[in-house]
Amino acid sequence: MDVKFHADAVSSLATVVIAVTGVWALIHASRQLKESRESEKVKHLVEFSREFDSELMCKWRKSLAEKWLKGDDYPDEAQRLLDFFETVGLLVRRGYLDAHDVWNTFSNWMFNIYATFRDDIEQMQRDDANYYTDFCALLERLRIIEHEEGSDSDRPSREEIKEFWQDEATIVPGSPMKRRKRVKTKSSMEN
Repeated sequence: MDVKFHADAVSSLATVVIAVTGVWALIHASRQLKESRESEKVKHLVEFSREFDSELMCKWRKSLAEKWLKGDDYPDEAQRLLDFFETVGLLVRRGYLDAHDVWNTFSNWMFNIYATFRDDIEQMQRDDANYYTDFCALLERLRIIEHEEGSDSDRPSREEIKEFWQDEATIVPGSPMKRRKRVKTKSSMEN
């Protein structure tokens, strides 16, 4: 009887050790997978940031700014920038980019570009509701983040839009992206 009890106890203990090891392995694998996903999101963001600062994109941005400042309400280059941010929106929706990281990197451009071309975007969406849906959905998420971060720069004034395009007209490929000064709301300054 002692031998059978001892064998059962050893077997039970071995089963518990295997189960605990299995649970630990699953938890460890889950953590590694999450870290890998986060790392890939950062890599994707860096790739998009590089593309945005590429010589070709800087030429388009500069040309767009110059044309807009001269009175061209919807230069061809606007479509290229909207398409770029539509792709960013798609990748956020699908989980390949983090919305907060996109806010930190691109919100200044997205808010100003939307404010500049809002009427054109809305007209396109009246013609085909699928136009720039990911861009607009992401823009709404970025507005929420903007307010959570205590800023209210998500709806630029006409003067701020003009200043934005004046800055874009001076960009030089290879130079660092200009970061905007975030405007704190009164409620965030009181906290």
